[in-house]
Parts: sequence; structure tokens; C-alpha cells
Amino acid sequence: MTAVQPEKAAGTPSSLGLTFKEAVGRRRSIRYYKPWQPVEREKIQKILEAARLQSCHGNAGHIRKAVVVHREETDEDVFAGLVDALYNQPQASQAPVHIYWTIDMTGWEHLRDNLKGLIDAGALTSSYGWSEQFIDEIVLKTPDFNVMAGERRFAEWLSAIETGMAIGAALLAAQDEGLGTQLLTGKRGQMAELLGIPDTATVAQIQLLGYAAEGTEAGGQRPRPGFDELYFDGRWGNSLHRDPEVVAELIDEGMIQEQAPLPYRRREVRALAAMFGLPD
Repeated sequence: MTAVQPEKAAGTPSSLGLTFKEAVGRRRSIRYYKPWQPVEREKIQKILEAARLQSCHGNAGHIRKAVVVHREETDEDVFAGLVDALYNQPQASQAPVHIYWTIDMTGWEHLRDNLKGLIDAGALTSSYGWSEQFIDEIVLKTPDFNVMAGERRFAEWLSAIETGMAIGAALLAAQDEGLGTQLLTGKRGQMAELLGIPDTATVAQIQLLGYAAEGTEAGGQRPRPGFDELYFDGRWGNSLHRDPEVVAELIDEGMIQEQAPLPYRRREVRALAAMFGLPD
């Protein structure tokens, strides 16, 4: 059941108060933003808090850091350089806020302290064999757990997964806050130089934030691979059954929505192109 939201003054932006399934179902990559409407700082904080609280291997959350850039508060030359690094995609110049998500490999240096903190918090228990001695003598010497003790490629791969989990939460939190959002990539070296990002960190994804100039449906839910192509039952290749009753339930709850393109989408895109002076 969706919680009743307190009344807001007319025209005041507010959280949509979505259920989890609605947030998943309504999420779109928004590519047209209202450049004139700023994003409230409290909404940005809520998005980052959602990312911060996500699960992470060894509780090593220090590996996923981000630089928040406000277009109106950033030197024009710096912002122009960031947009150029994003291949001058129009939405990069429209969006009032950019979040430059990075993977900082120095974050693994906190592994022992983070695990000790989990013991102190009662998350890692002695009944499962956890102790400071176990951390020092086993965990920190085992490459499968202390990834920096093993193959660098695996450490970077796992770090990317953990950072991706935080970014995924940030996307859904933005949706829940009534914002448009999208992920972009670009010239990582150029972005790092402009933002003072150290060599130990790699720019992973750039999250745009702003209020959507296009309809929040953005033409409909995007096509995705079939359920039976992705998930297997007991053994690779044995397609997992997709229950049509569950699909109907998810449609009713807003997770599965009408597929793109919606009938009006072409007219909408033409109107947006005219608004922003873009080619049709």
C-alpha cells in the first residue's frame, strides 16, 4: 500500500512516494531536461544516501565515490569541458546536475576496519567463526575475499559490480524523488582532469539529474530480452518458467508497463527537437 503523502502547495516539486515496484516500472533514461528548473539539494542527498546504504563486499563502501556537479555553480569552461567529454550530447548540457560516479581502488585499504566494524555491529558473529584473529589470519590472506591480495583484474571487476549496485539504487531513488535521470559515459581522462579525480579512481558512469522536459513515460517501457532467455532452472540452458499470473500482478502493480513506442512518441520527439533547436 502506498503511504499517504502530506499535501504540498500547488506547483511545489515533491517525492512521488512510489512503491518499489512502481519506481522500477517507471524508471526511464530521460534524454530531455528542463534546464531552467534546478534540482533541490535535499533530493540529491536522498539519492546519494540510497547509494551509500547498498550492500558491498566486505563493507568496502569507500570504493564507490562520486563528484556532484551543479551546472549553475560550476565554472563555465569546466562545465563546457565536461559536456565535451560527454561527446556534446544535448542532455548533458540540459541537465542541471551531473553525478560522476567513480571506482576508487584505495577503498579496499579500509577492509580490515570495515570487517571489524561489522563484528562490533553484530552483523558478523562468532557463531559463524568471525573474530579479529579470523580476519587477520584467514580473510586478509585469501584472494577470494580480500580481492587486493589476488588478481588485479578480478579486484577491478568486483569493484565495478559493487559500484554498479550503488548506481542502480541512485537511479531508483531519483525516480522516487520525481526526477528524470540517465547514465552516460565519455572521455574518462578528460573528466578526471577537470574534476581533480586521482589516478587511483576511475570514472565509471555519469548520472544526469533534472526535471524531465519529455513525458515521464518517455515513449514507453524499453524493450528487454525475454525472461526465458536470461534465467535458467537448475542448469544453464533450461529456461525458467514465467508465470503469466505473476506478470499480470506486476502489470497491476506498475512494474511492467506498456512497451515503447507509445502512439504519440514520434510527435513528442518532434516537439522536443523544436523546443531545443535540435534536428528532427
